[in-house]
Amino acid sequence: MARPRAADYNAQRERILARAAEAFARTGYAAASMSMLAAACQISKASLYHYYPSKQALLFEALDRYTRRLAAIAAQASSRSADSPREVLRATLRALMAEYRHSHAHHAALLHDLRFLSPAQAEQVRTQQRAMVAALGTLIERAAPGSTVSAERSVITMALLGMINFTFAWLRPDGPVSHERFADLAASLWLDGLGGLAGQPTSPETPSDEQTIRLES
Repeated sequence: MARPRAADYNAQRERILARAAEAFARTGYAAASMSMLAAACQISKASLYHYYPSKQALLFEALDRYTRRLAAIAAQASSRSADSPREVLRATLRALMAEYRHSHAHHAALLHDLRFLSPAQAEQVRTQQRAMVAALGTLIERAAPGSTVSAERSVITMALLGMINFTFAWLRPDGPVSHERFADLAASLWLDGLGGLAGQPTSPETPSDEQTIRLES
Protein backbone atom coordinates (compact mmCIF):
# COMPACT_ATOMS: atom_id res chain seq x y z
CA MET A 1 0.00 0.00 0.00
CA ALA A 2 1.34 3.40 -1.01
CA ARG A 3 2.52 5.70 1.75
CA PRO A 4 -0.14 8.40 2.34
CA ARG A 5 0.80 12.00 1.63
CA ALA A 6 1.16 14.36 4.56
CA ALA A 7 -1.02 17.45 4.78
CA ASP A 8 2.02 19.66 4.11
CA TYR A 9 3.35 17.49 1.27
CA ASN A 10 3.49 20.28 -1.33
CA ALA A 11 4.98 22.78 1.11
CA GLN A 12 7.65 20.25 2.07
CA ARG A 13 8.49 19.69 -1.60
CA GLU A 14 9.00 23.44 -1.99
CA ARG A 15 11.30 23.55 1.03
CA ILE A 16 13.29 20.59 -0.28
CA LEU A 17 13.66 22.19 -3.72
CA ALA A 18 14.90 25.47 -2.24
CA ARG A 19 17.44 23.82 0.04
CA ALA A 20 18.60 21.36 -2.61
CA ALA A 21 19.17 24.23 -5.07
CA GLU A 22 21.31 25.95 -2.43
CA ALA A 23 23.27 22.73 -1.94
CA PHE A 24 23.84 22.31 -5.68
CA ALA A 25 25.03 25.92 -5.92
CA ARG A 26 27.33 25.45 -2.94
CA THR A 27 28.97 22.14 -3.82
CA GLY A 28 28.08 21.49 -7.45
CA TYR A 29 25.78 18.77 -8.75
CA ALA A 30 28.52 16.19 -9.29
CA ALA A 31 29.69 16.36 -5.67
CA ALA A 32 26.19 16.20 -4.20
CA SER A 33 24.77 12.93 -2.93
CA MET A 34 21.29 12.08 -1.74
CA SER A 35 22.69 11.73 1.78
CA MET A 36 24.23 15.19 1.61
CA LEU A 37 21.06 16.65 0.11
CA ALA A 38 18.95 15.06 2.83
CA ALA A 39 21.19 16.62 5.47
CA ALA A 40 20.94 20.01 3.73
CA CYS A 41 17.15 19.65 3.71
CA GLN A 42 17.17 18.56 7.38
CA ILE A 43 15.27 15.36 6.66
CA SER A 44 16.19 11.70 6.52
CA LYS A 45 17.45 10.11 3.33
CA ALA A 46 14.36 7.87 3.28
CA SER A 47 12.13 10.94 3.53
CA LEU A 48 13.98 12.61 0.67
CA TYR A 49 13.39 9.56 -1.52
CA HIS A 50 9.69 9.78 -0.62
CA TYR A 51 9.58 13.16 -2.36
CA TYR A 52 12.15 12.74 -5.12
CA PRO A 53 13.55 9.50 -6.61
CA SER A 54 16.98 10.93 -7.49
CA LYS A 55 19.13 14.01 -7.33
CA GLN A 56 18.56 14.47 -11.07
CA ALA A 57 14.82 14.67 -10.40
CA LEU A 58 15.52 17.32 -7.78
CA LEU A 59 17.69 19.36 -10.12
CA PHE A 60 15.21 19.11 -12.97
CA GLU A 61 12.21 20.22 -10.97
CA ALA A 62 14.14 23.10 -9.41
CA LEU A 63 15.30 24.39 -12.80
CA ASP A 64 12.01 23.63 -14.54
CA ARG A 65 10.03 25.63 -12.00
CA TYR A 66 12.53 28.47 -12.02
CA THR A 67 12.56 28.93 -15.80
CA ARG A 68 8.77 28.62 -15.91
CA ARG A 69 8.53 31.53 -13.48
CA LEU A 70 10.88 33.65 -15.59
CA ALA A 71 9.02 32.83 -18.81
CA ALA A 72 5.70 33.65 -17.12
CA ILE A 73 6.99 37.07 -16.01
CA ALA A 74 7.98 37.98 -19.56
CA ALA A 75 4.80 36.53 -21.08
CA GLN A 76 2.57 38.38 -18.63
CA ALA A 77 4.28 41.66 -19.48
CA SER A 78 3.74 41.04 -23.20
CA SER A 79 -0.02 41.01 -22.64
CA ARG A 80 -0.09 44.47 -20.99
CA SER A 81 -1.39 46.97 -23.52
CA ALA A 82 -2.64 49.79 -21.27
CA ASP A 83 0.83 51.02 -20.26
CA SER A 84 3.40 52.55 -22.56
CA PRO A 85 5.83 50.01 -24.07
CA ARG A 86 8.78 51.65 -22.36
CA GLU A 87 7.11 51.40 -18.96
CA VAL A 88 6.16 47.79 -19.63
CA LEU A 89 9.82 47.00 -20.34
CA ARG A 90 10.88 48.77 -17.14
CA ALA A 91 8.25 46.89 -15.12
CA THR A 92 9.38 43.59 -16.63
CA LEU A 93 12.99 44.22 -15.68
CA ARG A 94 11.87 45.10 -12.16
CA ALA A 95 9.88 41.86 -11.93
CA LEU A 96 12.82 39.81 -13.19
CA MET A 97 15.20 41.48 -10.75
CA ALA A 98 12.75 40.85 -7.91
CA GLU A 99 12.85 37.16 -8.84
CA TYR A 100 16.64 37.18 -9.12
CA ARG A 101 16.92 38.72 -5.65
CA HIS A 102 15.83 35.41 -4.11
CA SER A 103 17.12 33.02 -6.78
CA HIS A 104 20.91 33.10 -6.49
CA ALA A 105 21.10 29.33 -6.01
CA HIS A 106 18.72 28.53 -8.86
CA HIS A 107 20.58 30.84 -11.20
CA ALA A 108 23.94 29.31 -10.30
CA ALA A 109 22.58 25.79 -10.79
CA LEU A 110 21.07 26.80 -14.12
CA LEU A 111 24.42 28.17 -15.24
CA HIS A 112 26.60 25.27 -14.10
CA ASP A 113 24.46 22.13 -13.80
CA LEU A 114 22.05 22.06 -16.74
CA ARG A 115 24.39 19.61 -18.50
CA PHE A 116 23.62 16.95 -15.89
CA LEU A 117 19.97 16.68 -16.92
CA SER A 118 18.76 14.20 -19.52
CA PRO A 119 18.55 15.57 -23.07
CA ALA A 120 14.74 15.79 -22.83
CA GLN A 121 14.85 17.54 -19.47
CA ALA A 122 17.52 20.00 -20.59
CA GLU A 123 15.56 20.77 -23.76
CA GLN A 124 12.43 21.53 -21.72
CA VAL A 125 14.36 24.00 -19.59
CA ARG A 126 15.98 25.57 -22.65
CA THR A 127 12.58 25.88 -24.36
CA GLN A 128 11.35 27.94 -21.43
CA GLN A 129 14.50 30.06 -21.56
CA ARG A 130 13.94 30.69 -25.26
CA ALA A 131 10.32 31.64 -24.60
CA MET A 132 11.50 34.22 -22.10
CA VAL A 133 14.07 35.63 -24.55
CA ALA A 134 11.46 35.82 -27.33
CA ALA A 135 8.93 37.61 -25.11
CA LEU A 136 11.54 40.09 -23.92
CA GLY A 137 12.63 40.67 -27.52
CA THR A 138 9.05 41.58 -28.36
CA LEU A 139 8.99 44.07 -25.49
CA ILE A 140 12.23 45.66 -26.71
CA GLU A 141 10.86 46.04 -30.22
CA ARG A 142 7.70 47.67 -28.85
CA ALA A 143 9.68 50.01 -26.61
CA ALA A 144 12.04 51.07 -29.43
CA PRO A 145 10.29 50.27 -32.72
CA GLY A 146 12.56 50.12 -35.72
CA SER A 147 15.71 50.02 -33.60
CA THR A 148 16.44 46.40 -34.42
CA VAL A 149 16.10 44.09 -37.37
CA SER A 150 14.67 40.65 -36.74
CA ALA A 151 18.00 38.91 -37.35
CA GLU A 152 19.62 40.94 -34.56
CA ARG A 153 16.79 41.05 -32.06
CA SER A 154 17.77 37.91 -30.14
CA VAL A 155 21.38 39.12 -29.90
CA ILE A 156 20.29 42.52 -28.58
CA THR A 157 17.88 40.85 -26.17
CA MET A 158 20.63 38.60 -24.84
CA ALA A 159 22.83 41.65 -24.37
CA LEU A 160 20.14 43.24 -22.19
CA LEU A 161 19.74 40.01 -20.25
CA GLY A 162 23.49 39.98 -19.80
CA MET A 163 23.18 43.24 -17.87
CA ILE A 164 20.83 41.73 -15.32
CA ASN A 165 21.40 37.96 -15.33
CA PHE A 166 24.82 37.99 -13.71
CA THR A 167 23.84 40.36 -10.94
CA PHE A 168 23.40 37.17 -8.89
CA ALA A 169 27.20 37.05 -8.71
CA TRP A 170 27.86 40.60 -7.53
CA LEU A 171 24.78 42.66 -6.59
CA ARG A 172 24.22 42.26 -2.86
CA PRO A 173 20.63 42.28 -1.55
CA ASP A 174 21.83 44.42 1.38
CA GLY A 175 23.95 46.76 -0.74
CA PRO A 176 23.27 50.47 -1.40
CA VAL A 177 21.52 49.74 -4.72
CA SER A 178 18.43 47.56 -4.56
CA HIS A 179 17.54 45.02 -7.23
CA GLU A 180 14.53 47.13 -8.21
CA ARG A 181 16.66 50.28 -8.53
CA PHE A 182 19.18 48.41 -10.65
CA ALA A 183 16.34 47.35 -12.97
CA ASP A 184 15.47 51.03 -13.51
CA LEU A 185 19.12 51.90 -14.12
CA ALA A 186 19.44 49.07 -16.66
CA ALA A 187 16.26 50.19 -18.44
CA SER A 188 17.46 53.80 -18.66
CA LEU A 189 20.87 52.77 -19.92
CA TRP A 190 19.32 50.46 -22.47
CA LEU A 191 16.63 52.78 -23.76
CA ASP A 192 18.44 56.11 -23.61
CA GLY A 193 22.13 55.47 -22.99
CA LEU A 194 23.99 57.43 -20.34
CA GLY A 195 21.95 60.48 -21.29
CA GLY A 196 18.91 58.70 -19.88
CA LEU A 197 20.45 58.87 -16.41
CA ALA A 198 21.15 62.60 -16.55
CA GLY A 199 18.90 64.55 -14.26
CA GLN A 200 17.45 61.49 -12.55
CA PRO A 201 16.88 62.20 -8.86
CA THR A 202 19.10 60.33 -6.45
CA SER A 203 16.95 57.88 -4.54
CA PRO A 204 17.70 56.68 -1.00
CA GLU A 205 18.84 53.44 -2.61
CA THR A 206 21.29 55.18 -4.94
CA PRO A 207 24.86 55.41 -3.63
CA SER A 208 26.43 58.81 -3.08
CA ASP A 209 29.85 59.72 -4.46
CA GLU A 210 31.42 58.24 -1.35
CA GLN A 211 29.59 54.95 -1.69
CA THR A 212 30.24 52.04 -4.01
CA ILE A 213 28.32 48.90 -4.79
CA ARG A 214 29.67 46.20 -2.51
CA LEU A 215 30.72 43.11 -4.37
CA GLU A 216 30.52 39.59 -3.04
CA SER A 217 33.90 38.08 -2.36
